[in-house]
Amino acid sequence: MRQKLLSVFCALFILSLANRVFAQEGWSLQECMDYAVQQNGNVALSQLDVENKSIDIQIAKREKLPTLNAFSNISSNFGQSQDIFGNNARNDNFSNSIGLSSSVSLLNFGSIKNSVIKTEALVNASKEDVELARRNTRMQVAQAYLQLLLQKEMARLIDSSAIFSSLQLQKIQRSTDLGVTALSVLYEAKANYSRDVQKKAAAVEQIDKAMLALKYAMNMQEDQEVRIDENISFIEELSRNDVQVDLFSKMIWNEHPLIKKYQYLNESVMAENKIIRSTLYPSIDLSVNVGSFYFNNLTQGFGKLPYMEQIQNNFSQQVTLSLNVPIYNRNIAKHNLQKNKIVIQQNAEQLALDKQQFNQEMQGYLLDYKNYENQLALSNEALDNTRLAFDISQKSFDAGKISIYDLNTSRANLLNAESETIQVRYNMAFAKLLIQLMATRDIRF
Repeated sequence: MRQKLLSVFCALFILSLANRVFAQEGWSLQECMDYAVQQNGNVALSQLDVENKSIDIQIAKREKLPTLNAFSNISSNFGQSQDIFGNNARNDNFSNSIGLSSSVSLLNFGSIKNSVIKTEALVNASKEDVELARRNTRMQVAQAYLQLLLQKEMARLIDSSAIFSSLQLQKIQRSTDLGVTALSVLYEAKANYSRDVQKKAAAVEQIDKAMLALKYAMNMQEDQEVRIDENISFIEELSRNDVQVDLFSKMIWNEHPLIKKYQYLNESVMAENKIIRSTLYPSIDLSVNVGSFYFNNLTQGFGKLPYMEQIQNNFSQQVTLSLNVPIYNRNIAKHNLQKNKIVIQQNAEQLALDKQQFNQEMQGYLLDYKNYENQLALSNEALDNTRLAFDISQKSFDAGKISIYDLNTSRANLLNAESETIQVRYNMAFAKLLIQLMATRDIRF
């Protein structure tokens, strides 16, 4: 029994440990973007709009089907009336009619067909609104995610600088205690260490702010915990692999959701144009009525004519073809066609402006990427030289050839060079992510 209990406790402990390990796994950029898209309110509203307009498609398609209605009415008349000879007589009666009626459009010059085309185009345009909301969300999350990684890497850089200052202070403290080093050098070392500790605290604050910005971009609450994957290998990959400039430049015209949205809107307007024109032509409707009626003259006594017998005897059927020929509609169709033409022109102008804007944005991102690529090569070269200069300064300070002020200046130059290199690498990575997002509608690695 004890062995069984021990086995159960061990299993529970292992399961608990596994859950903790799983909970501590960091979120990748893709996971953060997917979560943000699922939680984003604008995306949810756009999806509801798609669902709402999808119902309009079903309504438009069912306009081709016949309608079927049941009807029944009861009426009673009391009082007297005068005939053409001036004779007054009571006209009390009771009547009831029941039946079924059905109607269907036989000829409408494509009005129903174009209504379906119009609603389908509007649904597709709404789907592109969903994709726009998703893309904007991914872009915000990607920017916040990279900013957090950048702040963490900058904090690690400052932390390493603080560790160096601490070791340098300990070394100078021992040298000062032995009377070899002047007190001014010790105080300068303490001041450098204090500045690095202050920078470290400021870096932690920047990390907290970046984390909060990421939570907001992911539509999370401030008290929710999220731990990101700090593996920056994908940053290095984005920095190494060149972008396919020609391919991305061509893909934007066909893939950007806003451009496709206006194409669908133009399609819906063209369908609306055909619907308006269909009102200028005759239409034919077929209607079928089946029913019966009951009539009882109350002056002869109620109930003398059996209800069911009269209903059966009065059963009738009626088939009607209705031809509607438009002659004058106060020029409503003409004015609607004019408005429709203006809308088509507006959409065409807006689409041209959007294409121009997107091309400018793409070219700007590509230019940024190329500039950052050149800056990264120069920054790496400058960083290598700065490291060599700092190594020489460190050895010269240990040999007593330069002052601690010169050493601190060299160390500050190294810290600035490392910071600039990291910043350029992240800027280059983010520029490439934006290019991928505009060209392929998503960010994938």
